[in-house]
Amino acid sequence: MEAIVAKHLDDMLRPRRDICTCKRCRDDIYAYALSRIPARYVTSEAGAMHTHIEQVAVEQSSLILKELLNAIQVVSSNPRHEKQDDRQNAYKLLMKQIMLDRGVDFSQYRERMLQRRIAVRMRERKVETYPEYLQILTHEPQEYEALFDVLTINVSSFFRDDAVWEKLENEIVPEIIGRKAPAGSPVRIWSAGCSHGEEPYSLAIMLYELLETHPRGVRFEIVATDIDKACLRQAGKGHYRRDVLRNVNARRLKRFFLPVDDEFIVVPHIKTAVHFEERNLIHDAGISGVDMILCRNVFIYFNRSLQEQLIMKYYYCLAEGGYFIMGNSETLLGEARELFREVDAACRIYQKLKAA
Repeated sequence: MEAIVAKHLDDMLRPRRDICTCKRCRDDIYAYALSRIPARYVTSEAGAMHTHIEQVAVEQSSLILKELLNAIQVVSSNPRHEKQDDRQNAYKLLMKQIMLDRGVDFSQYRERMLQRRIAVRMRERKVETYPEYLQILTHEPQEYEALFDVLTINVSSFFRDDAVWEKLENEIVPEIIGRKAPAGSPVRIWSAGCSHGEEPYSLAIMLYELLETHPRGVRFEIVATDIDKACLRQAGKGHYRRDVLRNVNARRLKRFFLPVDDEFIVVPHIKTAVHFEERNLIHDAGISGVDMILCRNVFIYFNRSLQEQLIMKYYYCLAEGGYFIMGNSETLLGEARELFREVDAACRIYQKLKAA
């Protein structure tokens, strides 16, 4: 049992940089957890011991993990030694320096999530403390690009979440076109937190298909924004691996992408239909007068207060009757629930209500 607990403990402490993981604290966590896990004494032949250990690991896994989490919380809150460095203050200093160096304010982001992601880079750079990592950022500014890459979830694909795109193509976007066509106004869309461009290019393909035979020749404008400069540079190139295009059917793949070596390139008339720009959703002004805003899987970074502020910003950026689409794990909060009509709860599609 001791060996099984020790292995789980090593796995759990390896990514942690928000608590003390010195040998004394590790030993205390280990001892505390073992004291709460019922011992199992078994007499067996030497040849059967390996099988028994594997069996215990499976049967006791849930209990071991539960008690280790409890032990980490208890010991890290009351270590049996004076803290050699104030981890929380060191973390705040790191965040302040990032703000000064790069103008990115993470103060309202979810702290635990940021710490887990920063720990990824700290392990990669083989440092144990925030001050050590701050020294790397100071002397090697190129590390910022790698850091921002892990601090933002830049994993996406074309036409991600089939149900959402079917709803947009069959109902939402045709309704917007129907409203805009009589006045000859363009359809305007904002893709906020666009990552490597998969979402705005998907929108451009869909709109191109819907409008190419439209009798009134309606135009469309797509603005795609992100805080990550590296992502925006990649998005502007329009180069993608085959796995990113797994939801693109054969007809669209042949029509809207050019195969080059092991990649596919977005065709020029779709690429030029999307305007990419760097924009901080928190501090920069929004894009006003848009008919639809897609901000999917971005709110997971922010605390509740900031989420409410952003939703209100989007409300004022939307034209009357405009649509707001969130990620599948996100939901409207606070006052915003009185300002939007729920169009499709499963797809997280909402429509701006008229002002009273």
